[in-house]
Amino acid sequence: MNVKALLAAAVTATIGFALLWLYVRRFEQEASGGPPVAVLMAAEDIPLGAAITREMLGVHHIPSRYVEDRHIRASEVDRIVGVRVSMGVKANESLLWSDLATTSEARRDLSALVRQGFRAVTVRADSTSAFGGLLRPGDRVDVLLTTTRGEGGAGETVTMLLLQNALVLAVGRDTGSPAQSHARREEQRFNEIALGVTVEQASVLAYAQQTGRITLSLRNPDDIAVVEALPETTRNDLLEPERRARLQRREPSREPTSPVQPQLPTRLQ
Repeated sequence: MNVKALLAAAVTATIGFALLWLYVRRFEQEASGGPPVAVLMAAEDIPLGAAITREMLGVHHIPSRYVEDRHIRASEVDRIVGVRVSMGVKANESLLWSDLATTSEARRDLSALVRQGFRAVTVRADSTSAFGGLLRPGDRVDVLLTTTRGEGGAGETVTMLLLQNALVLAVGRDTGSPAQSHARREEQRFNEIALGVTVEQASVLAYAQQTGRITLSLRNPDDIAVVEALPETTRNDLLEPERRARLQRREPSREPTSPVQPQLPTRLQ
């Protein structure tokens, strides 16, 4: 038997096995949401207005795909120790930047709130989209567009979902600082809402505002799930009994947004 042929076959098999192993590892990593990232969470209940101490904080790991700009990474703990919370945080909940109050009455510049690589875009939404002034910086919204399909405005009216899980950076002049949260509330133009989006999304929003009416749909702060392949809403959805009945039967997905099992917090040392 040819020794060289056997050696070549062995090398080929080894390389094939290595490539298969790398593929499986990469697939498993992508399926699980990517490598884990250490973020801060409350190890105990943190009452409204309390100053954060290290004893109050814990660390848990979540897949990188599910890490948002609101999450505070464990490496940034020194930046928040001593800062007061602007709302109560329950034990085992993630601690978010939007939970924190500034340590002074100084204003928060909008440009400083824009995540690197993102853009702030002002949406002049339907006045009801601000929920009577209850929409706040740090909230998450979906963006809906109602427009007319067809040239010259003569066509079918449709409502479509443009963006999901967009971060609210500012509502009117309110960027979330204590001074802005409690002063001049009556002067706010609540329908002018600044969203943090990608460059491509900013372009879509700019065009959408010229073609129809923008409406915002408010999310639960812990809901980051993205609904795939959501159909447009048309006149038939309102008039046809079968479609109305189907809408009544629909329930939100009960599946967790992260495939990993929840972990108990590890207290900071």
